[in-house]
Amino acid sequence: MNRGALLLAAALLASCGIQVPQGPRAPERYFILAAPAGAKAAIAVELPPTATASFYDTQEMAYSREPGTRAYYQFNHWTERPGRALHAQLASRFDEPAGGKGLVLRTHLDEIYHDAAQRPGTARITLTAQLVDPARRVILARRVFTAAAPAASYDAPGAVRGFDEALGRLLDEIVAWVDAQGGT
Repeated sequence: MNRGALLLAAALLASCGIQVPQGPRAPERYFILAAPAGAKAAIAVELPPTATASFYDTQEMAYSREPGTRAYYQFNHWTERPGRALHAQLASRFDEPAGGKGLVLRTHLDEIYHDAAQRPGTARITLTAQLVDPARRVILARRVFTAAAPAASYDAPGAVRGFDEALGRLLDEIVAWVDAQGGT
């Protein structure tokens, strides 16, 4: 009976969660998603807020080490949600239509993650866009845009440099596409 009580006491002590320090903790870091400056669109559009897939609608930075999986970096975050940051930079490339009447560009951020399956990895961004003519109640065009750029290093700071480059390409492609579609 004493042996059973001793085993029970050992189990209770083990469940207390005593942790041995593993060394200094990495500091929390916050990164700004910022594309290089690019061309302004030739036509004006109304631009509602960018919708974002729920997994990416967070300040957490995502990565993948295996196809079909995603995880969040532990100590690295965005200063603001990537959908908001992307939307602000996209809006800076368009003027609003006079009187609020004109074409509408609806956007949805499908994915933004560091593909880290191989070193140093690739920053990947996928966005779906629809150009709508609300006066005629018709979708003029719909397209999925994907941009990728190599990560500068196999970590979050390196991935952020890749994201900035990929976002610049993505925004340039969207502006060119809207100009081409809106002019028809």
